Parts: sequence; C-alpha cells; structure tokens
Amino acid sequence: MKKILLSSAIAMLVLTGCGEDKKTTTVEQTKEEVKIVNKEESTTTVAQEATKMMESVSKENIIEVKDDVKEAVVETAEEVTQKVEKAIDEVKTAITPAKEETKAAIDAKALFAACASCHGLNAEKQALGTSQIIKGWDKQKLIDALNGYKDGSYGGAMKGLMKGQVATKSPEEIEALASFISNL
Repeated sequence: MKKILLSSAIAMLVLTGCGEDKKTTTVEQTKEEVKIVNKEESTTTVAQEATKMMESVSKENIIEVKDDVKEAVVETAEEVTQKVEKAIDEVKTAITPAKEETKAAIDAKALFAACASCHGLNAEKQALGTSQIIKGWDKQKLIDALNGYKDGSYGGAMKGLMKGQVATKSPEEIEALASFISNL
C-alpha cells in the first residue's frame, strides 16, 4: 500500500511539472496523505485486533476464569488453615511438657507441712479441735474446699484462718496439695 502511494506521489510530481513552488507543495501534500493513510490503516488494524479479542472472550471463558479464581482462593484458605492448625498444635505440644514440669516441680509434701501443724502429719486430726478430719477426702472435694476457702465461699469457724493459708496458692499448687492429701 505504501509503495502505491509513493508511486502515485512521484507520478503526480512528474505530471504536474518541475517548478520549485509546486514541487514543495506537492511533496508536503503527499507526506500528509501518506500519514493519513497510515493512521487509517493503524486504526483499522487495532480495531480488527480488538474485535478478534472480543470474539474470543465469551461468557463461558469468563465463568471458567471466575471458577479458577474461586478454586485458587479456596485452596489458599485451606493451606492457611492447615498452617494455623499446625502452629496451634506445636504451641500446645510445647506447653504440655511445661505444665507437666510445673506440676512435677511443686513439692506437695512441703506445701502440706504448713497444713500438718493443725491437721496432723497424716491429716488425721481435727484442726484446732473444730474442723473436719480431711484424711480420706477425695481430690475433687479437697480442691473445692481449698478454692472455697480462697474465694470465701466455704468454711465455718475456721474460714478466716484458712483463707489466709490458701490465698497465695496457685491453682496448680492447690491441685498438687489436694492430690497429696487424698493419697494419705
């Protein structure tokens, strides 16, 4: 197409004469005509390419892409969930031995030494002659009683004295103490 235009331009120059003024005007006009034709060709080519692309995109293709994206999101969510669950399990695994070490580190016999002065070495006495004998109590009953003394919801005449004894005890220490006493 460009060759045809150039040939036409040259032919026009030859046929119109060789005058300097005419030559300059004709060459400039020819250049403008070539530019216009090139722009029209580019516009047509771009329009054709766009039309081809639009024809290739259909609702089915869009739905297929949408489904692919959904699937990718679901897979990613599952991977993240698995990683979070794995991390939680690792933390639990790390905490469990630490709890066991804490329980093992509590010397229940030493804790009971403070109790023995009133309850007897084997928990066989009524403390100060007014309380119950705690030997033979099961672990849960002892835990409930000790926690009750601690929060003030349990006990009679000895309630005030016992609250002071258990106020500083942690739940782990109370459990260890109850376990020790229940095994006497």
